[in-house]
Amino acid sequence: MSAVEPITKSQLFLLLIQLQIGFGILYLPNALQQSAKSDGWISIILAGCTVQLVIVLYWLLLRRFPSLPYFELTKKILGTHLGYIFNVITYIYLILTSTYILIASSKLVKNVLLTMTPHWAISFLLLAMCIYLCSSNLQIIVRVFTVLSVAIIFIIVLSFFSFLLPMEGRNLTPVGNSGLSNIIKGLKDSLLALYGFEIILFLYSSAKYKGKAFLKVITFSNIFVVATTVYLTVIAFVILNPTMINQLKLPIVYMFRPLHFTMIDRLDLVFLPLWIIPVVMSIAVYIYFASHWKTTTPKKNNYFVYINGALVYVLFLLASKSDQSFELYGKYLNIISYVVMFMIPFILLLASYILKKKEHPS
Repeated sequence: MSAVEPITKSQLFLLLIQLQIGFGILYLPNALQQSAKSDGWISIILAGCTVQLVIVLYWLLLRRFPSLPYFELTKKILGTHLGYIFNVITYIYLILTSTYILIASSKLVKNVLLTMTPHWAISFLLLAMCIYLCSSNLQIIVRVFTVLSVAIIFIIVLSFFSFLLPMEGRNLTPVGNSGLSNIIKGLKDSLLALYGFEIILFLYSSAKYKGKAFLKVITFSNIFVVATTVYLTVIAFVILNPTMINQLKLPIVYMFRPLHFTMIDRLDLVFLPLWIIPVVMSIAVYIYFASHWKTTTPKKNNYFVYINGALVYVLFLLASKSDQSFELYGKYLNIISYVVMFMIPFILLLASYILKKKEHPS
């Protein structure tokens, strides 16, 4: 990866916001209505603050080893054997996350857009695109995401049309009525919707600007994602009543359905594909880094890309058999995600200070 052109600030920003703005946000108002209710926006802000703390922890770790890829950093701090174990856990997480995104995205496409198309066919085509992309180098992947960032602009522009609908601001009052315990419960749901920031761990060594400049970019990307999430969630709460939000699985998509124009009859069918494109392409990022956990030789990496792609599809077939199997799969993924995103980086940071491990400039 060292021979590849480094990632610029704008590329890093656009990549991170698209990795964080996932399909979880579309379901978030429904999940928050079960816990924090109208105070869900407070839960999202608290989740954003939590993510920011974790981001700073990542930065404190990564700046000690500015040129080392994450999978080499673990071995540098903990030694070959323990570092290898941590790398295997991280690899499993990347593969499981790729599968989870594929299942959720293909279900969304089938249920809303292509209702007559087989589930396996949709997922196969989506995965094939991602494998083709991640068989290239990181800079090409980043450039694709830079182009796809236009979709985010269109999504925000489309959201402005929702102001044409009747709104009820009282749906958000009284503020704090749900109680602290329910707001904390909502924080967990909000945190799940903001996942994607963990890819920062793999990007630092490839970034053109490191140190404080890197921290500023990842901070601004997190602020942008949290602000966008709060904005869309608040709009959903003021347009739809609590009963409707409680019943609808995709409140943010549904709130566009009443909007009709001469040129566009169903605005929600324009909004959803724009949202899904960067979400699906994020699978390529996870598979790409999963394919670099053991080697940095381009020829061998491409070999691992195809192997990992096949593994993701097999897991997809097993986990998507029923809603129960998918729910169970999600529970296991949640457990390993806490380990990879929070525990391992904290252990690495702590060990690097205790053992006084740090990359010395050549």
